[in-house]
This record gives sequence, structure tokens and C-alpha cells, in this order.
Amino acid sequence: MARTRKLSEGLAAVAAASAAVFGLSPSAAADPAAPQPAPQSNSAQQLPGLPALSELSPIIQQAAGNPEQATQLLMAAAQAFTHNPTAPAESKNVAASVDRFVQAPVAHVPPAGLEPGLQAHLPTGVDPAHAAGPVPLSAPAAPAVDTPPAAAPPAPAPASAAPGPAPAAAAAPDFGPDAPPTQDFIYPSIGTNCLADGGNSIATALSVAGPAKIPAPGPGPGQTAYVFTAVGTPGPAEVQKLPLNVTWVNLTTGKSGSVTLKPRSDINPEGPTTLTGIADTGSGSVMSTIFGQVTTTEKQCQFMPTIGSTVVP
Repeated sequence: MARTRKLSEGLAAVAAASAAVFGLSPSAAADPAAPQPAPQSNSAQQLPGLPALSELSPIIQQAAGNPEQATQLLMAAAQAFTHNPTAPAESKNVAASVDRFVQAPVAHVPPAGLEPGLQAHLPTGVDPAHAAGPVPLSAPAAPAVDTPPAAAPPAPAPASAAPGPAPAAAAAPDFGPDAPPTQDFIYPSIGTNCLADGGNSIATALSVAGPAKIPAPGPGPGQTAYVFTAVGTPGPAEVQKLPLNVTWVNLTTGKSGSVTLKPRSDINPEGPTTLTGIADTGSGSVMSTIFGQVTTTEKQCQFMPTIGSTVVP
């Protein structure tokens, strides 16, 4: 449990993401896309990728309601945005990332020795630098020492039994089978006037393809867990006044759905506010968008939508 509560401490410095998930989603088509708030000028200056998120998030929601056309809808919207001459460069990069994933999703090839669907692991092609979990520690460098002059070779020793085999070389540091296959969302979100001093909160979002032990209770095979953390905020209110939803569409199978992210009493109760959920996405290439509001013990926060891609084994 302590590991679950402290998951946020192992993420990137700006991220305070953490850990545990619950709340299965039915495999129903999502409701029609709701209009998303336009990024305020100060938010867009702080995170210039937000205009792309504001335009593409409703498209993902629309695609979830019409999964047969999901690929075409997402490709058309992403390509149109990348060719918009007035769009910020960072927003074009976000749209280009979506377009690449939709056109050629990262194929899931389990590492040798792992049985697909039964062991948690990082999908091939996911950069460990952008993944949560135990970070392999490099061996400390040996201190430099002066090399003494070579001594005269000793006299030959009497014959003895043959030496045993040399010890096996230590395995190279790597993510073990218990490392959560965590995949960051493409871009962070922001909530304006969300902090006690009136400042903005940057929120990180990530997905965890099952099976994995964390975030608890852990997504099973064919499930995807979502974690949304509002950095710098106090703990979550017990009752969320307005929902924070994730809508997803599986581009491989055409399955889609939506789930409401919720706080847990054992996940960062003192902050930062962290909402989680688990969805029955099935295996495949999944595009998701998180949008809505978060209720902390101090504020009601409207967050800009964010989008992410997940490869589920």
C-alpha cells in the first residue's frame, strides 16, 4: 500500500502522478462530443499545445460514438490541423503525433520470454524515459586508483583441480516483469485558477495497459487504467461536483466507451488530487481523451482536455 501511495514520487519531476484505479466501464458507445472550453490566452502561452487538444478531443469523442469511422475522422482532423498555417508549432507536433499513431499504431511485440496478456511489461517501442516504474540504477563508477608497477610473475603453482566456470555476468539493468507498462498522455492539461493563490495547476495524465499490479487494484488483461494528477493541489473532495471523464476508442477492434475518473481514499488523500479509473478497452491500439472538472478541498477546477494513445497487449 505504501508503494501505491508513493507512486507519484517515482514519476518525472514535474509530474506527481500516482496510483490506484477502480470503476469498470461498460463497452457502450460514448455520448456525442460535448464542446470543450477554448484555451485562455495565458494558458495557451504556458502550454502552446493546448489548441490542438481543444480541437482533437471532441473528435475522439465523436469517433467513440462512430468507431467504424474513427480512423478516418482522426486522420482528417489531425492532418487538417498540421496544415493550419496559424497553428502554434507545438500544437502541430501534437496533431502530428496523433496522425502517426492512427496511421501506424505501435505494434505490440512482447519481449522474449514473456507470455502475452499474462505478464506486465513495457510494450516494445515505448521509451522507458517516458514510463513510470522502477528506474534501473546504473552501477557506480569505480574510483580511480594508481596502478602499481607490475610485480615479477610468481613461481608456477602445483597442479590442482581445474577451476570452476566463471560466474555469469550480471544482467543489464532493465525493466522487470513487475514494471507497470505505463504510457504518458501526449500533452499535459491545465486548470486555471485552481490553486489556493489563484494560480494554474498543470495536470499530468497517463495510462497503464493491463495486466499490471499498479495502480491498484491493477488493470487486468485487456484493460486500461487511467491516472490524472493535478500537480500542486490539495487532496480531492470526497464528492466530485462535476465529472472528469475519459472517452476512448479502440482503433483495432472498433470498441469504444467512457468512464468517470474518481478519487480513492488511499490515493494521495492529502494531495495532489489524483483521480483514477479502469476501462475494458480490450487489446489493441487505443486513443483516449480526458476532459471535465476536478473538485479539490479548496477549489472547483475546469481542466483543458488532454489526449493519449495506449497499446494494450
